[in-house]
Amino acid sequence: MARDLRKFIQQLEQRGQLQRIEALVDPDLEIAEIADRMLQKGGPALLFEHVKGADYPVAVNLLGTVERTCWAMKMESQAELEKLGEKLALLQQPKPPKKLAQFLDFGKVLFDVVRAKPQRDLFPPCHQVVLRDDQVDLTKIPMIRPYVGDGGKVVTLGLVITKDCETGTPNVGVYRLQLQSKNTMTVQWLSVRGGARHLRKAAEHGQQLEVAIALGVDPLIIMAAATPIPVDLSEWLFAGLYGGSGVLLAKCKTVDLEVPAHSEFVLEGTITPGEVGVDGPFGDHMGYYGGINEAAPLMRFQCLTHRHQPLYLTTFSGRPPKRRR
Repeated sequence: MARDLRKFIQQLEQRGQLQRIEALVDPDLEIAEIADRMLQKGGPALLFEHVKGADYPVAVNLLGTVERTCWAMKMESQAELEKLGEKLALLQQPKPPKKLAQFLDFGKVLFDVVRAKPQRDLFPPCHQVVLRDDQVDLTKIPMIRPYVGDGGKVVTLGLVITKDCETGTPNVGVYRLQLQSKNTMTVQWLSVRGGARHLRKAAEHGQQLEVAIALGVDPLIIMAAATPIPVDLSEWLFAGLYGGSGVLLAKCKTVDLEVPAHSEFVLEGTITPGEVGVDGPFGDHMGYYGGINEAAPLMRFQCLTHRHQPLYLTTFSGRPPKRRR
């Protein structure tokens, strides 16, 4: 089964659920428009092989159907999702087993937890190419601008990884990022999210907040990172429970953080508390443009690593399709 983005794309192609597009397409407005039309029809995932102004292909709509979402979670049917839900419920609110059957069920879950622990990859593919300082140029990544009124190019499926400066506990979240310059982006996150909490703590201690952005990872890890879970439960462990085996992690080159070893791109940088930029507006999932945030935290990146011939994975927000009555 798929364990990284490339293997999942290969799986989709083998099952007739991937369309390769050889024509030249523009990441400004055009990719999102084509992908949206395909999404409305329940069509396949798309891989744009020739993107204007970029050397890398762009994948979109990978999770555009329930069926493909199940495949990403290593399942063949929606019915298996219920079994996963029961397993996760035992972990979040464990009760002492009173009967033999309950004891056996709980023991199976604990065994799954052991298998789900993340592992370290000493020779990670995400470090095949390493760029530092002036070599870092985020404009070469084919970020898209989905709608005419959007404030700029955007990253939507990046794993934003930070760490609590007191406890060392990492947080993995999926937040919208806007390109600001060749080595900076702003992040849009709610104050209750893990990354925002870590930034406040760093500010209290007079420190910068280290941050890593992993782009182009196994879609299963993205879903785990986007799932609301208890603060003390690791997103890496959660992803391992989803997939049945531990996530392979790699230590970053310039920050004390870990990222999925098979990421297509990894950005390493810092946020200085109080340093902000103007973020937005962007088309939102409710079908309206969100407001402009003039105090969005600014990320500065000093290192970019990527695999040989990397792929860029993206998506976009928009009004969800409505069922006809």
